[in-house]
Amino acid sequence: MPTFSSFIAETHNNVSPGFVDVLIQTRREELFTGLMQLRYPTDENLVFAFVAGVEQQLYRYHEKTTEIIPRPAWHQLVNSPNASVGLLELPLEALRVIRVAHEAPVSREEQLTLSSRELIEHANKWLLEAEPSIIHVQGVQLDQMYLLANCTNSAVESIAYVDGSVRYSGSAVSLEPNAGELQVRRYVSAQAHAVWREYELRLAFNPLAHLLMKRFGELAGRGLAERLGGQISAWARGGGWNIFFSGDNVTNHQYFDSLEAAVDAYTDILRCFQDEAGIAVGSRMTENILLDVLSRLDANCRELLLQFIFTRSEGGSLVVRNE
Repeated sequence: MPTFSSFIAETHNNVSPGFVDVLIQTRREELFTGLMQLRYPTDENLVFAFVAGVEQQLYRYHEKTTEIIPRPAWHQLVNSPNASVGLLELPLEALRVIRVAHEAPVSREEQLTLSSRELIEHANKWLLEAEPSIIHVQGVQLDQMYLLANCTNSAVESIAYVDGSVRYSGSAVSLEPNAGELQVRRYVSAQAHAVWREYELRLAFNPLAHLLMKRFGELAGRGLAERLGGQISAWARGGGWNIFFSGDNVTNHQYFDSLEAAVDAYTDILRCFQDEAGIAVGSRMTENILLDVLSRLDANCRELLLQFIFTRSEGGSLVVRNE
């Protein structure tokens, strides 16, 4: 798997551990979101991932793999002299893509030389495969990475390195027809891994929440839908999650560092929907809304939600899990 070292410009060279601490504290005060790289003369290459000034993970880059460093070992590792430090500010959406690239296991690697048209054709086929993959595409003035997973509702998340910064896209694979010859590396991964489960669960939650609010609004009216969205947003905010509802528009700006954290958040939010909607239109109508919306989703997304979010009550009704 490629590392992101080439994207990160060094800003300080041969600095002391004390100065590294100062730089980390500055990132906290700036509410920095992005990557902070620490390179040492011993060839140690470490990268912090920050979200709004909080260190989420520390990664160690090896030649072909990336290691997640346990939090108790962080201080000892960064307490070495002569560090070279680099920073790369990122939109949250790009950092979520990079988390998958950092943590997903690789079971097989493929190398191809393709045209733009051929890449799009291959990507459409790869999207249908059971195992997800990460695609790294390089060409003249082109350096992009795509996440291809079976539960994407035709949306493909990608990042591109352009003019010293990283840009995020959530649309389908699209390239200029005259992009020229492209060097493509495909890293086939394992869908069962927790980092992919969390990624796919987010891609399933977003359309689920949108359709639930839309259907509720159709049945209960716009006024009650707006009120319900406000109640759910307040509930999410109280849980510390940056997930917002406005009518049938759902904005998910939350970064989860584990599958368990994502499942807890989504079940709590959807349980809030179930409880508040039940008060407004009744529990039977709320269950009908859930069943109707789930039936409209892609089969893989539906299976994922039934595995982690929903269950059957003792009476056989579809409900959000309690724990």
